[in-house]
Amino acid sequence: MSKETLTAEEQITSFLNDKNNKRYHYNHLKEEDYKISSGSLNLDLAMDGGLGCGIHRLTGINEGGKTSCALAFAKHFQKHFGDKGKIIYFKAEGRLSKDMIKRTGVDTDERKWCVIACNIFEKVFDLVRDLVQNNQEKRKYMFIIDSMDGMCRQSDYDKAFGDAEQVAGGSLISSVFLKKQSLPIAMNGHIAIITSQVRIEIPTGYSRSGARPKQAGGHAVKHYANNILEFEERYNADIFWENPNAETAEKKGNPTGHMCKIAFKKTVNEKTGAKVRYPVKYGRTDGNSIWVERELIDMMKLWGYYEKSGAWIKFPEDIYEKYKSIGLPEKIQGEPKLLALLEENKKLSEKLIAEFKENILKSGV
Repeated sequence: MSKETLTAEEQITSFLNDKNNKRYHYNHLKEEDYKISSGSLNLDLAMDGGLGCGIHRLTGINEGGKTSCALAFAKHFQKHFGDKGKIIYFKAEGRLSKDMIKRTGVDTDERKWCVIACNIFEKVFDLVRDLVQNNQEKRKYMFIIDSMDGMCRQSDYDKAFGDAEQVAGGSLISSVFLKKQSLPIAMNGHIAIITSQVRIEIPTGYSRSGARPKQAGGHAVKHYANNILEFEERYNADIFWENPNAETAEKKGNPTGHMCKIAFKKTVNEKTGAKVRYPVKYGRTDGNSIWVERELIDMMKLWGYYEKSGAWIKFPEDIYEKYKSIGLPEKIQGEPKLLALLEENKKLSEKLIAEFKENILKSGV
């Protein structure tokens, strides 16, 4: 039967069922729909539960928290998929350390984790393509490219230092890669996280626009990324201190943590332009550096899970009855002791976090 005599529906069915076309479309795959937690209650709620399949960009200033956030997602990706998932971390810079890995709690078992120290665009992108296309074990991958700024073309890598690099060469390669692989990565249920720094581009000659921020990888990354999270600069007011109420800086003691600030430059859930903050506590390991218990207290206060009566915190009867079996008292003296209780009683804090996520995401607040 010729195509001229087929209806539109018959032509579409013929195209989809043709074996020669199956490598060019993904309708035969069941679209994946899962969310990977960041470990932060605030960030997860802002992202409708966490990170989904596809390409995501973490950008911002140096020391803003991009790598730590990527590793936090990696830890929860491993928790979600177990032996069926694997992190491929492309180390294009020298920042990744054993201490950082320990702090974020990533499982370094070779079945679940692999670090590839390579900063050549072509080599990294070819390996990602091959792993996605030739996935006989049906595993789920999270690719972390840290960072785009540390990558270079193979032709530039082989040049002498005095030779000029090809202008926009890396941007062209990344554009081609994203054009070819953004759909296969998403439809096969994988995640790619690309980190990059924000740099100030100083215009040459006459320009009305003045200095403006610039990010590595060209405009293609902005287009193909599902989410773009920009980590903002940290100021003195964002630091937590041993004695925060002390009159002088000397008496405040050592810093105990800081507030990480993120601006959503692009999202898939209509929250572009929103800002999120989450606290980080120093000295904690095994993936507990995000101070989720502090977020939890703010959430409990906002949703009326407790009332203040002088120096005491009292829980409403329905809340107390619901959680008393896992360690919630009728009342407790002050927020510092409530914070200590939530840090010590993981079962209680995890139960509360799960309830807030379920109720808030369901309500669409």
